[in-house]
Amino acid sequence: MRITFTSYKIAILIIAGILLFAALYLFSGSTEQNTVARAPSHEGTEVDISSDRDTFEYFLSTLGERDLAQITTDYEAFADTLSFGEKQKVLFEKYQAYRQSLVGISMPDGLSGLNYLTFIHEQTQKLQSEHFSDAERQRIFYEENLAREMTIKRMQLESMGLDRDAMNAQWQAELDQLPPDMKESYQNAALLGEMNALSALDDGEKNQRLNELVGEEATIRLQAFEQEEAEFNNQFQQYLTERQGLLEESYLSDTEREQALSALRESYFSDEERRRAAALERIHDDESNAI
Repeated sequence: MRITFTSYKIAILIIAGILLFAALYLFSGSTEQNTVARAPSHEGTEVDISSDRDTFEYFLSTLGERDLAQITTDYEAFADTLSFGEKQKVLFEKYQAYRQSLVGISMPDGLSGLNYLTFIHEQTQKLQSEHFSDAERQRIFYEENLAREMTIKRMQLESMGLDRDAMNAQWQAELDQLPPDMKESYQNAALLGEMNALSALDDGEKNQRLNELVGEEATIRLQAFEQEEAEFNNQFQQYLTERQGLLEESYLSDTEREQALSALRESYFSDEERRRAAALERIHDDESNAI
């Protein structure tokens, strides 16, 4: 199977997104707040408890609307509802310190591509070790670290100039070392890459090749999915245009801009779409900054 390099930009996005969030700490205040109130962008939402990290990021996503002291108060009030809340409070403090330490990463000049990602991976691993136990690192950063590791391995294979069959065999050998659930995820990514390569074919050839890859029933579902994707992409491009206008408005304060951006996201995307839109935003910003 052929895996496009596009799917691996997500790994770089992870680091870029974390560095962006961490920089916001430099502007955080220290005012105490005794009462807990939802930030405007969190009205009508539920706390994301998919994982410890998702919960931390749920609260920290309101930086700009609320200062760090207020966010910590909000999180501690939430943690008090958990049987293991005291441990979570300590972990949240560690996570904040870790994110702030990311600001201190000094990037050498001239790094790009594989060298850049390898440097970022080594530095973040080092900082994780300084702030967390091995068990905590596994719990909080497993998927992120694995994504970078697999991206680095893939880029190393691509740099070797292997033919397609040899490349796929080497990549499959890497996938076979993963836990079953992660192996399936990366194999699905490979299948998506293979299907993306069909976009240059005409409709007849494309449908025939899809039938060979996934079967007729799945092909019908994929065609419906492609239509939904096209609609989402058009919607996202319109959103980016309006978002850029808000980013360029000089009369808005940082807080007003964050509130306006939050309202704009809510007007364009459902709760389920918002996380994906946020990830695509960071990819867009990362690519724009690289130009």
